[in-house]
Amino acid sequence: MFKKRLYTFIVASHAEGRIWRLSLPYWVLAVCGIFVLVGGIAVGGAAWQYGRMLVTVVDYKYRLSENDALRAENHEYKVQTAELGEKIDFLETLSHKLMVFSGMNSGRTVGGVGGISRDTLSQPRPASAGTLQSIAAYDRKASSLEARFRDLDNQISDQVLWEAAQPNIRPVKGYVTAGYGGRPDPFDPTARETHPGIDISAPLGNRVEASAYGTVIFAGQRAGYGNIVVIDHRFGITTRYAHLQRMNVQVGQHVSRHDIIGYVGVSGRSTGPHLHYEVWQYNRPVNPSTFFQDSKTERPSSSRGSNP
Repeated sequence: MFKKRLYTFIVASHAEGRIWRLSLPYWVLAVCGIFVLVGGIAVGGAAWQYGRMLVTVVDYKYRLSENDALRAENHEYKVQTAELGEKIDFLETLSHKLMVFSGMNSGRTVGGVGGISRDTLSQPRPASAGTLQSIAAYDRKASSLEARFRDLDNQISDQVLWEAAQPNIRPVKGYVTAGYGGRPDPFDPTARETHPGIDISAPLGNRVEASAYGTVIFAGQRAGYGNIVVIDHRFGITTRYAHLQRMNVQVGQHVSRHDIIGYVGVSGRSTGPHLHYEVWQYNRPVNPSTFFQDSKTERPSSSRGSNP
């Protein structure tokens, strides 16, 4: 027979002087140890699972919050895309109107017939308005609109330059004493001559204004003309201002319509104070009167005053 093994645990109280003894067989201690080990493993496993559950809950809440933010962002994205579509539709209609008003002949389709109405603007945008396909379509429309507005900008810029280059005002306030074309020679009434411009009588020293935007290409004396200023207005148009008392510009200077370029005089072949004014188009003289605006739309010269 195996000898029975006992293990004795002694607990002593120093205060009371008492001793307690507890004797347990080996198998009881072995069973208790197994229970403690299993319990420790179970508690450790439960704590680990609880920790994992906490991490999962935190991650789930974070993903829910992130999903809500993405949903709100996606909604805002769709709203902004719908608004972008409306703006592009409006710009298409506007580009069509501008092309019609500017007289451009374009082979491309510009805008839609009828454009935008209040009914179409009040209707909700489709759900696909925020999709990548709609963004791609808007991008193509935006590129097309960019090209159209570039064409419009070039056309309008050319039109503005053309309008600015038209010598459509009288350069001095006065009355015409000699028109364009054939006339008797003022120094020999028995002879006739071709007059390449018009003569505008005005008091000596009155201000002479540029009739259009341009660049001064000559400012000096010429035989017959006396003191003369010549301005290049581009588009094949130049103007000449002759018999000046003195000049107020120099070669290379840019001038605008109504800028003072000189003063009425009697220099050159002249019988009295006046301005001899010519318009040349493609290297030949033309009648300046054909360019003049109606007096109602012409800027008043009296506001600038005159020299005595």
